[in-house]
Amino acid sequence: MREKYPGWYTKSATEVAALWENAIFVPDANVLLHCLRHPAVVREELLRLFSVLRASLWIPYQVGLEFHRNRLDVELGAQDAYDSLVRDQEANIERACERLRQLRAHPTIDVQKELAALNIFVADFKARMREAQNSHPTDDIDTAVTRLTELLDNRVGDRWTLQQFAAIKKEGEERYSKKIPPGYKDAKKDAGEFDKFGDLIIWKDMIAKAKLEGRPIIFISDDVKEDWWWIHKGRKQGPRPELIEEFRRESGQDFHIYEFSQFLRFAAARHPEMQGKVEKVEESLLADIEAKRRLDDQAEGDATRLREIEDERDQVISALSGAPGGIAGRTAIDRTALRLRLRELNEEIELISDQGGIHTSNLSDAESYEHG
Repeated sequence: MREKYPGWYTKSATEVAALWENAIFVPDANVLLHCLRHPAVVREELLRLFSVLRASLWIPYQVGLEFHRNRLDVELGAQDAYDSLVRDQEANIERACERLRQLRAHPTIDVQKELAALNIFVADFKARMREAQNSHPTDDIDTAVTRLTELLDNRVGDRWTLQQFAAIKKEGEERYSKKIPPGYKDAKKDAGEFDKFGDLIIWKDMIAKAKLEGRPIIFISDDVKEDWWWIHKGRKQGPRPELIEEFRRESGQDFHIYEFSQFLRFAAARHPEMQGKVEKVEESLLADIEAKRRLDDQAEGDATRLREIEDERDQVISALSGAPGGIAGRTAIDRTALRLRLRELNEEIELISDQGGIHTSNLSDAESYEHG
């Protein structure tokens, strides 16, 4: 029965050991980018791991492409963080200061003392950020890119032809409509013509590589979406069973997937020279995962709030324009108050959009009513 349903059974320790002995290791782009975004001790250990695995290391062309597309976002994002954090703290402190200044009197709060303390805090924070900015490891990160490039020399798959892209687009649309993994969670991705098929392209290349080499594949990725993982009651059990079965059917080989932190623990068990710093590396990786989760939660919240604000703005515009069925048709309106509210809504929309890069509808009509 196990042979008929291989994807539904957890691999034994013996099976995992055999897999590691012969597997091709395929890091995803998000894993390669870890070599650029973490502190020096973590960066060095990750590069050392890839050096140990070099003889069995390989990436599809699409992985390398996604790495290069996102590399500057990671590098420049780290460099921009200093000024961005200073601006955010200055804005937060200014709001707190303004709130203090609005206190006409208070029996216990010394307004001037608290204002001075806030000013000292922001000055100290700015000084620490400037010091960190001056020691930013630009050269070390450039060296990491060079080392990654050398490690992956002659270990990158071929770029797809236009005919292959046309075929994957047709197949991908059909697979995604039926929620056949992997990649269907990217079906609504608003990007380049073939970007939403990136995971499927990587999948097809791994199958072809396994078949050509006669070796199993171990895929290392921090992509946590359900179109890669078998998730039961919130817990990852391993790769989607459909993936294991398709991989065996198409290549005759086995397939396994690890999150990077999990992969590190297995690698350290097999390579004792790595054990000393695994905990430090994993700590940094988990902190990065948590930060990404917070960013995703904020983006989702911002998108929801943005829709609410835009809906209210549309109602205000309808009221100001005297549209039939609007609030103006039901009751008398205070046009001055509505224009003030419209200005507030537009300011909040711009603030959310600037912070999150969220696309908003054209403001020209709203601005004309605000100033009209």
